[in-house]
Amino acid sequence: MTSSRVALPVLGRVTRVRLWLSYQRYGLLLVGGSAAVVAAAIVATPVWVWVPLAALAFVPVRFGVYVLGRWPQKLRATRIAAHRIRAGRFTPEQVRAYCGDPCFRVVAREILARAGIPQPARRALMARLRDEHAARRDVLLLVDHASRIVTTLAGDGTVRRETLGSGGAEERS
Repeated sequence: MTSSRVALPVLGRVTRVRLWLSYQRYGLLLVGGSAAVVAAAIVATPVWVWVPLAALAFVPVRFGVYVLGRWPQKLRATRIAAHRIRAGRFTPEQVRAYCGDPCFRVVAREILARAGIPQPARRALMARLRDEHAARRDVLLLVDHASRIVTTLAGDGTVRRETLGSGGAEERS
């Protein structure tokens, strides 16, 4: 029986450390920055100030830990992209899925750099894909299965109705 799994490229130790520092900077900033603020408060203020501050610091620290915990997914995305780049099957549009999350935009930029996309083109593509994500975030789909009509309500006030499977649509503002 043959395996359908593809061997992903192994990244060297120096590359992994560089990627870890790059990909984890937001998480490190959240955890380290919160810890620094609480430590400074402990040193410079009375207990009644730093105890509530330490409790409030729990929120960014918790989110920072969540961001740091996503390292395996970020590394896997990079390795898959590196495999596609080596195989000649990579297209810059493949980073689209990473452009909605600020933490994964760092991954998308790294992937585009590895693919040899020039800096101005990377910047333009990232801006366009980020805008696409923002536009899709403001859309509501209503599906009437009985009549097979899909109504799309966009954030700009546009209403679009189409029949499932017909490909035709009418648009109103």
